[in-house]
Amino acid sequence: MVDISLTKSLRSTVSTLNWVSDESAAASQRLTTGVKVQTALDDPSTYMSAKSLSLHAAALDKYLERLDQGLGVINAADNGLTSITDSIKTLKGVVTRAAASKDAFERADLAKEYNTILDKIVDTAKDSSYNGKNLLLGQGNDLTLYLSADQNESVTINAVDFTDLLNTLGLKKLDEGKLATYETKLTDGGAPATPLKSTSKLTESGAYAVGDQIAVKDATGTIISSLTVSADTTVGNLVTAFSLPDKGLRATLGSDGVLNIEAADKISIDSTHTSNVATSAGSPPSATSTLTDSGPPVGPATPASLLTATGQYKAGDVISIRQGSTVVGSLTVGAATTVGDLVTALNIPASGLSASIDAAGVLTTNSTSAAFTIDKASTSTYADLTTGSASSWVKRTDAETAQQTVTDARHAAEKHATNIGVGLTLLKSRANYVGGFSDILSSTAESMRASDKDEEAAIMLALSTQQQLSISSFSITQTADSGILRLLGGGNS
Repeated sequence: MVDISLTKSLRSTVSTLNWVSDESAAASQRLTTGVKVQTALDDPSTYMSAKSLSLHAAALDKYLERLDQGLGVINAADNGLTSITDSIKTLKGVVTRAAASKDAFERADLAKEYNTILDKIVDTAKDSSYNGKNLLLGQGNDLTLYLSADQNESVTINAVDFTDLLNTLGLKKLDEGKLATYETKLTDGGAPATPLKSTSKLTESGAYAVGDQIAVKDATGTIISSLTVSADTTVGNLVTAFSLPDKGLRATLGSDGVLNIEAADKISIDSTHTSNVATSAGSPPSATSTLTDSGPPVGPATPASLLTATGQYKAGDVISIRQGSTVVGSLTVGAATTVGDLVTALNIPASGLSASIDAAGVLTTNSTSAAFTIDKASTSTYADLTTGSASSWVKRTDAETAQQTVTDARHAAEKHATNIGVGLTLLKSRANYVGGFSDILSSTAESMRASDKDEEAAIMLALSTQQQLSISSFSITQTADSGILRLLGGGNS
């Protein structure tokens, strides 16, 4: 093996070139990455200080992530409450319209709209979740957040169940009710039958007579409208009598003569037909009528016979005796009313009236002075609309009362929204502070380890110059050695 021995100057030059190469590579890396202190070997004190700041910033970033998750939950609840509050404002408008409406049918439609909005509120509450947590669903959804990374201080936002409308907002669904309908066709009874128009006389139908009374009764049996048929009463008058929108009744007459009646509550319509049973004649005034018991056994009526068994009366009929226009006595026929009860009712000594029935079933009524008339008023159901059911707002007063209920609900929602808003503001402020502080720590750590680009560029330039000088020195050394070799070679020739 050939021994190569470097001169001192050459060895120094090679060492310098290696050092320059290493330093150039390090400077280039610092210039490229922008980091001066990359390991503890570069600057132990600076490196450890920057590392500590970076670890603190990382801990704050993890804490900030938890805050951000909490903010997501609160933001979802806040957005949900904003929508719920808007829905309650819409409810207020619906209730106000219902309270002002004079049409029970419109109020019933508004009750349905009211219920639809309540369903929307519940759906909004259910949809206001974030990452499996929902502050609008009550129990089990409370949110606890720490206000410091070391978890020494915390805040808890209690969840409220907005699907429980009654307990949370004082609201409940309304009864929407159910319409009852009745139809009857009004014709003149001819062949072929001609449909009656609104201007047609009501008596043309053959179903009505002058003196008949048609009464509309509410669920309590109170008459809310009535019509007494006269010779001039028209079908239009009947439709008007049945058109009571504020009471929940409306009627229309079609071109085909069909009278359609709708009720938003339990309503019945009765028709009372008054007929003359007997009119006194002679002097002194007297009247007779024959009553037959339909049995069994069939035969003349007796005082013990049921009045309904005569076939001339039915339960509910009212028999009255008049002197002129004054009713001096009456009897309402029941299932157990007897012929004897009728005789008793027609015996009115104070009015000079007496009555008796003989073995042949002949009822005789006598008057000592004034003439008299015996009438029978027979009542039948014209339209049974009791199958309907009232909505919660069939009475306008109920809609008026609901206005305060909705106002209270709005205040309750705003109170909960305020609580959520306070938590949201607190956490946003905390998150902004933590985020800003983390940024400062990270920036400081980076600046401590960062390189100065101008300084590194100058170092690169100096190293390049030193490299050129070393290369030149290396070249000179080689040239000198070559000269010596040539000199030695010349001496041997």
